[in-house]
Parts: sequence; C-alpha cells; structure tokens
Amino acid sequence: MNDRKLNVAIVGCGAIAYEHLPFVAATPFARLAAVCDTSPALAAAAGERFGAGVIHTDVAAMLADTSPDIVHVLTPPHTHDSIVRQSLAAGAHVLCEKPMTGTERETADLLAAADTAGRKLVESRNLLWNDPILTLQRMIADGKFGRVTECDILLSLDFLAGPFGDRNLSGMVDLPGGAVHDFMPHLVYTFQMLAGLGDDYEVRGFLQNRSDNPRARFDHLDALIDDGQVRGRLRVATDAYPEAFRVVIRGTEGTAETDLYNPYLRYDAAPNVGKRAPFGQVANGRSLKKAGWTNLRNKIMQHGTMHGLPRMVEAIYHAVLDGTAMPITPAEMIATARLCDRLVALGDPR
Repeated sequence: MNDRKLNVAIVGCGAIAYEHLPFVAATPFARLAAVCDTSPALAAAAGERFGAGVIHTDVAAMLADTSPDIVHVLTPPHTHDSIVRQSLAAGAHVLCEKPMTGTERETADLLAAADTAGRKLVESRNLLWNDPILTLQRMIADGKFGRVTECDILLSLDFLAGPFGDRNLSGMVDLPGGAVHDFMPHLVYTFQMLAGLGDDYEVRGFLQNRSDNPRARFDHLDALIDDGQVRGRLRVATDAYPEAFRVVIRGTEGTAETDLYNPYLRYDAAPNVGKRAPFGQVANGRSLKKAGWTNLRNKIMQHGTMHGLPRMVEAIYHAVLDGTAMPITPAEMIATARLCDRLVALGDPR
C-alpha cells in the first residue's frame, strides 16, 4: 500500500454516521476532510467530536470546497441517488449505506454512472465482516457442512417503536418495501453469500402490514427461496421476542446456528449412531457450552452487530489506495437488488 491518505467526507450525521466516524477519524489511511448534514446542529456535533476539517450543510458546496477522494453517503435512502451522482461527478468514489436504491434498475443505473465517471461505487454490506459470518464462510470453504442445502435468516426487531412506525411523522417510509425494505438487503446479501444462491430461483411467501401502522407500509416478511440446489427462508418480524438476528445453515454433514445480535456460534456435526451415539451427544453439549461462553464474552466486551463495519471500510479504502478490485462487486450489488425486487413483489399491504 502507498503512503497517501484518502480525503474522506461524510454526508449524513445521524445515528449510522457514529458507526463510520470513529474508524475514519482513527485510521492512518484517511483524513476526515468534511462532514455534511442539512441539520447544522448534527453537522456541528459530528464535526467537532471527530475533528472534521470543515463542516457543511450543503452537499454541492462541501464537494467543491474539499474535493474528497471518497464520500460516505449515510442519508435516508430516497436521497441517495442525487448525492451519489453529485459525488461521482465531483470525482469521488462513494460508499453508500443500504439500501442504496429501491430497485434493481435504479441500482444498475447508479453503477453505470460510476463506471462512466471512472469511480467506484459500493453499497454497504458490513455484516459480511462480522465474526460469526466470517467463521461460517471459512467453515463452508473447509467443507464442514458438506454441501449446503439450507440457510434460514430471521430478523426479529420491533422497529415500529422508532421512526419507521412513528405515527406523528407524516407520510410512509419511502421505499417500495416499506419499513421492511430498509433491513431487507442485510438478509438478502447474507443469504446469497452463505447459500451460494444461483441466478435462477423461485420465491414464494408474503410481505404484509400486520400492525395496521400506515407509516410502516410493510412490517412483516416471510419468504421461501429455492434454486433447486439450496433453499432458505427469510423472515422479518416486529412481534416476536426476544430480538434476534438468527442465521442457521444446514448441510449434508453438519448444521450451525448464530445470532448477530447476541454473537455466538454453535456447530453440530452429523450424529454418531449406535454405540458411538454418546460421543456425539457429548460433542454437541460442548458446542452448546462454548456458544454460551462466547455469547457472555461478547456481551461483556460490547461486541455488537456493527463490529464488522470498520473492517469493511478498511477493505474499501485499501482497494481505492491500491487500485485493486473492490471487495463488493457490481454484479453482487445488482443480484441483491434483484432478489429484493422479487421480495417486494410479494407485497400485500392488508
């Protein structure tokens, strides 16, 4: 890697910015050139806390003033298109929070704009850098599961208690899949990577509004996906407790389970039978005990759901500095947007 530092600008200084800013402010590979938010108070608070070079409330002025090498677009999804295009036109690479757009076509159009500008555009998929997901990837590569046959992901989260469901706010969540759509890319890209999903698959299920909260538009997803080789179930629920982000992989030689909200990993190999059955029971018991201790350690160390984000950002910075391929490809982003489109098409707002 060369010794050059990237000039980085942050657009959007809400809650998610405070997951990005600590890394940007501390890494030796970058300089926090600017922060920008339409709220002067939010911009000032973030800029002063993390030592931004300048503080702005207008994107165009910020881009002209600082000429950043890379822009983190951390604003609400419906604002992404304009900010991404402005940043690309100013000569910056862009890291955009998910969902980058509302449809596959919009994603393809933005990626084409990046290609025309000769810049890189990446949609955040930070969960792929979380410890449990990295471990599952290694286990799959090492053949611990044999052939992966199933992958199930459940997000149980009462997001209606926040802005997605706040009836005092006007309008609906501005995404085709409503409130569920804001979380959908996380489930989809994780499923695609772990399952090795092909391009030809069937999608069945439903996307519904079970709370009768008009702002959310959709608050419940239950979908089955099958490409003939691997199948899975993606679920989002606001009315199931405790809160969980559960991932289960099943294969011909073993099964594993993890929870990204309470990080642990439990692996059960194919069972011993006959006289060897007790050995299998002991091994599985040890796996459960280990998972419990791992969960306790992670809670004490506050090893939360976002701990993979700095690793993802560092990988992106390395790619920009070294002129190498991005860790997230345009084809992967388009494939995720395509499956999200298929899930949104299940929508029934009743």
